[in-house]
Amino acid sequence: MNYQYFTTNQIAANPCYPFSQGQIRHYLQMRHRNGLEKAVRKIGKRLYVRQDLFEQWIESNGGAA
Repeated sequence: MNYQYFTTNQIAANPCYPFSQGQIRHYLQMRHRNGLEKAVRKIGKRLYVRQDLFEQWIESNGGAA
């Protein structure tokens, strides 16, 4: 499968997502509690978010953490 991953900067810069950089960081810090954990991959110190799972999370949670 060919998945697309985003950094927090890419998500914040994308006009399709109504989240600020701070909101995205908060969601990622709380990923173990808000269900976003399955969309996140950690490589070294960096976090990457899988686009399809992130969009599913938005639709299922309304973006609420």
